[in-house]
Amino acid sequence: MKRSIVVVAFVALVLPATAGAHLRTGTVAVDYRPRITHRPPGPFTIGVYLSDRALHLSVQRDATVVVYGYLGEAFVRVNDAGVAVDTDSPTAAATGLVPRGTPHRGWVLRSKGRSVVWHDVRTSRRQWSVPIAVDGRREAIAGETQTLPRPALWPWLVLLAAIGAAGAAVRRSTPLGLLSSAAAIIVAAGFALSTYADPGTWIAGVDELFFAAAGVGVLRWGPPVARLPSALWLSVLGLAVGLSKGAVFLHALVLAPLPGTAMRAAVVIAVGSGLAGAVAACVAYARAG
Repeated sequence: MKRSIVVVAFVALVLPATAGAHLRTGTVAVDYRPRITHRPPGPFTIGVYLSDRALHLSVQRDATVVVYGYLGEAFVRVNDAGVAVDTDSPTAAATGLVPRGTPHRGWVLRSKGRSVVWHDVRTSRRQWSVPIAVDGRREAIAGETQTLPRPALWPWLVLLAAIGAAGAAVRRSTPLGLLSSAAAIIVAAGFALSTYADPGTWIAGVDELFFAAAGVGVLRWGPPVARLPSALWLSVLGLAVGLSKGAVFLHALVLAPLPGTAMRAAVVIAVGSGLAGAVAACVAYARAG
């Protein structure tokens, strides 16, 4: 556990702090896909996060970009001085740039960086636009958010049933436990390496890796009497990891480096073989007793 905390702390220090709270949401799957369809020319970059549709804006040196809010008021300004927010703006409060209870003092410097992230309700619309000013020139960022249909559940239930049937035929807890934990490690690593993984996801992924390594170590080098408990341990570990990612079957877009189909298949393998391995281990215990 201490080692996993050190890993998370190191990653947190290495990654840029700007927009971290919005970027690392821990979301594993969503039902929408936002994207920018028109970016005005200028010394800035603009993007939208898949996990929560938050906008992120970065401005180059010697340039100023002002973003206008829901009522047409300027609510955030980014230039060499940093990120300034108008505390009198209703949009600044609604987007979270101004914490609740902040006194109205007009424009205040929020940070000395040249990047800002905010949750803009406009990005939830099918077609949306955010007006800006680039060095005094009025422009608009345009985008669209596509609502995606939820994936069919029945193919994965069929695969789960097939894996369960195969596991019942094999009735060997050790290979089933190894298969389940291996699939679980793929799932855990996939989401830990996602752009949107939060510290909790990193900690869980590292812990799951160590737990699996411990189980495999006992199988390989432990006493014979400990091998059946280790096989059960690996099966339960894979089953738990797989069930914790059940949201991938309820939402269309899986937020992982691997394709969504591959991640869903790995989850099904972890659950199916884990359940079969756990049952086989319990049956073996009952027979031994």
